[in-house]
Amino acid sequence: MADNERHRQREPQQAQELQGWSMLERFLQVLEEAGPQMAAGSREDHGLRTLDRRAYFGLFLLGLFNPVITSMRALCAASTLPRVQQFTGRGIVGLSRFSDAQEVFSPEILQPVLEQLLRQSALREIISARFGRVSAQAIRIVDSTVWKVIPRMRWAQWRHQHIEQKALRLHVKLRLADLQPTSATVTTGKICERVVLRASARAGEFYIGDRYYGGDYTAFEHLRDQGCGFVLRVRNNALKQVIEEHTLSTEALKQGVQLDARVILGREGDQGPWRMVAFQRPMMKEQVILIVSQECDELSAEEVMELYRHRWQVEMFFRWLKCLAPCRHWFAHSQQGVTLQVYLALIEALLLAELTGEKPNKRMMELLQLHQMGWASDADLAAGLAREQAVRTKRAAAKKTL
Repeated sequence: MADNERHRQREPQQAQELQGWSMLERFLQVLEEAGPQMAAGSREDHGLRTLDRRAYFGLFLLGLFNPVITSMRALCAASTLPRVQQFTGRGIVGLSRFSDAQEVFSPEILQPVLEQLLRQSALREIISARFGRVSAQAIRIVDSTVWKVIPRMRWAQWRHQHIEQKALRLHVKLRLADLQPTSATVTTGKICERVVLRASARAGEFYIGDRYYGGDYTAFEHLRDQGCGFVLRVRNNALKQVIEEHTLSTEALKQGVQLDARVILGREGDQGPWRMVAFQRPMMKEQVILIVSQECDELSAEEVMELYRHRWQVEMFFRWLKCLAPCRHWFAHSQQGVTLQVYLALIEALLLAELTGEKPNKRMMELLQLHQMGWASDADLAAGLAREQAVRTKRAAAKKTL
């Protein structure tokens, strides 16, 4: 059977297959509130254009939300349904019109939407403790992840490994308090993470990053001058000169701390002085060496170590985002269109977390999809989410007793 025939068979034909309107309407409400912050461009404000940003983003997000829709053709076919037209406020959207819109609407429109959703969300704080002078609300775990894309997206330069590979890179700042992304930047795969962090550093934020961010010693002074704190890992072969070594407590030695000192970095010895904390747990393959800003001077070495261990939360976030809120199919192929889709995937993740009170797991996602398909009622959804929450609470209590 030809591929285009398969697509036609999978396209939604009945309105009852498409549910979940409340979450989509929540997005459109915030889009309208945040819309005035981003003026319309010349192409968007064209007098003959009938597909506005509300209809385009709403239809796009519908495609990400609903498991029935697996292609741009299916998404445009869904626009023939009266319920979808009522939702978007527009009539049938053709393939060429939807494809052309990816170059019309700027991804910058969605940044204030993401920020407003974060401000208005009632997500519970997972971590509320303070770390010295720094609160969990100010701490950002920084990292990036790569999404491989199809070869014809020639703009997505990444690397050559036997063949030329294409990919885009998503750079995020994950807020430690509730583990939600406060900032997202989409670049080609080859763009350096340090370059993006330098450009996006904001005064008052505190960054936790892996050893790649600590590969450029001048970044420490740049972040300090920007009014930012940090705990950044450096490579194990870092060139350092110890100028003052602190005595380690019995508890620190028991936790695996091996060094707490003031050091100068670099071959020329002209970077610093900085506080350095090094540790190695029994099951770890190598030592972890951290450079710590002055905001953490009040913290003990083992507290610095525990603070850095939260960095793994961003890896769990990326795993969750790719597995449970995936870009199953690229509805757009240009750099701007792909950026729009990644932003909308992040917004989808936040809306799902807002609905369930935390990031939904696989069972929750299955229940949400059954609800969207009409096989689970609102009462079934509420009861199922309550069951999953009870299981999570029980597991968390069991871990505390170990």
